Amino acid sequence: MIAGSPYTPHMPPLPSYETALDSVLPNVPQLPGTDDAGLAEAMGRLLATPIRSDRDLPPFDRAALDGYAMRHTDLLESVPLPVSGTIPAGRPGDIEVPAGSCAAIATGAPVPPHLDTVVPHERTDRGDRDGRPVRFEAADIARGNAIHPRGADAGEGDVLVEAGTRITPAHLGLAATVGLDRLPVTPRPVIHLLTSGDEVVDRNVAPLPHQVRNSNGPMLAGLLTGMDAILEAHHHMPDDPDEVREALGAALETADVVVTVGGISAGDRDFVPPMLESLGVDTLLAGAAIQPGRPIRVGRHESGTMVVSLPGNPVSVLATACLFLWPILRTMQGCTDPLPWNTTTLAREVRPNRSRTQFRPTSIDSSGHAVVPDWQGSGDLAHTATTDGLVALPMQDDPVPARTQVPFLAWP
Repeated sequence: MIAGSPYTPHMPPLPSYETALDSVLPNVPQLPGTDDAGLAEAMGRLLATPIRSDRDLPPFDRAALDGYAMRHTDLLESVPLPVSGTIPAGRPGDIEVPAGSCAAIATGAPVPPHLDTVVPHERTDRGDRDGRPVRFEAADIARGNAIHPRGADAGEGDVLVEAGTRITPAHLGLAATVGLDRLPVTPRPVIHLLTSGDEVVDRNVAPLPHQVRNSNGPMLAGLLTGMDAILEAHHHMPDDPDEVREALGAALETADVVVTVGGISAGDRDFVPPMLESLGVDTLLAGAAIQPGRPIRVGRHESGTMVVSLPGNPVSVLATACLFLWPILRTMQGCTDPLPWNTTTLAREVRPNRSRTQFRPTSIDSSGHAVVPDWQGSGDLAHTATTDGLVALPMQDDPVPARTQVPFLAWP
């Protein structure tokens, strides 16, 4: 999907995004067991087992509109037909309609087995309202018209919704159709979030000129809600190796996924990677040829807990959380499709990165085209305010022209 060589003479070779993700996902454990959710609580969860039809759908030959049910051969005679009865919705369709006559029928009513065509009121003179036979202007209507045949939608036992599907309102309607009031759903991954940095203060604190407020914590909390995960705890770590190790050790004991922010580059105060190694976390990924987010790291603890270490700049956090944390969470819940990528078209020319796949926050305009706003780099969270997701721009020297089709991932 996203091609190009990650190598440049200015940095060690790094894997492409696809190669990086492929090195991680096979090591992600699926969460055991299922949760039992009522229909009201199941919305947005991942279905653990398929929803199957408990009978044919529809369960009878169903009238698709209000009109008259008859034999098609009688319609071809082009003579008025007397109405021998009425079939309302919710009643059995067991009336006998003699040859040369018809029955008034309501939308959703069962069509008697000896009738094979329904003609809408609009194609008749409605003569039965005056006690007369009904005259039809419907010589072009085919046999079977306006009949929704039994089993046309699904047969008994057919899968209506596959396991691993994120439940939508339509799926809730199907569950009710087959008589379910509860659904088995996959458990939500439990997340322990660790932000870091002496320069970062709580959002309720007035920062000094050399400090910034913690925007990454609330942003990730919102993303995790959209990713169907549970944020169990958020702790901020100072740039102290002992405190970093203590916080990481505590998080590894309780979480399905530990998410760290910052402290993973090559600086003297980036303590997260060595502390994780000392705690028994095997490194699966240490950097990828992407912008923003090149320092992204992923590991797995010997207990099976996953560790996703995001860079510290907020746009890098936003992008790498979607590109790596999200597919890890989906895989844990049994989803076989890592991410719901679509395709969009660039509204205007965009300059990419020649050595890294660029994932840029993007707005979708009224015509459905992607507008990539100007940015000042991965610290510029302000430019994301009106965006709808990420586009992936290929590695190349020349600008990517307007009207180019590119992959698009909506925010979760």
